[in-house]
Amino acid sequence: MKTKEPHLRRGPRPRPDENVEVVRDYFEVFNRCFASYGSHPERPLEETPGLEDVFDRLDVEAEWDWPLGPETFRGREQLLQAAADWLETVNDWQIEIEDLIEGSRDRVLLVGRVVARGKGSGAPVRQPLFSAVTVRGGKIARIEDHTEKAKAVEAAGLFE
Repeated sequence: MKTKEPHLRRGPRPRPDENVEVVRDYFEVFNRCFASYGSHPERPLEETPGLEDVFDRLDVEAEWDWPLGPETFRGREQLLQAAADWLETVNDWQIEIEDLIEGSRDRVLLVGRVVARGKGSGAPVRQPLFSAVTVRGGKIARIEDHTEKAKAVEAAGLFE
């Protein structure tokens, strides 16, 4: 019978819920930053107050894997470009968190929704969002977004 290799961890083990708090804090800062951008969308995204606070909470090689395309965005420049591309189509972009659940392997399951308004139409956008967020060294290392909860649950190392 095969046995699984134990997952080896370097450094101190985070206290329970520490990763959940890292993720909560990141999205609070993210929402403040993008609310500020929304009040002055003519300003370049790179000049938005609070943007450095967002990046301070991300690993320098952070990744964002979103369900709207096959790309995985890595690092500051690609993350900024992906956000700028999304902001060409929507206003008032926010992430509403319904629940954060500690997963395995330094992952947190986020259950929530993307809230925005269509830029041309003004139509409200309320898209369910399920993310497996990886935390390393107290920073967000990867955000893996899904439109189906079961896939995010699995990616976070949880089982329903």
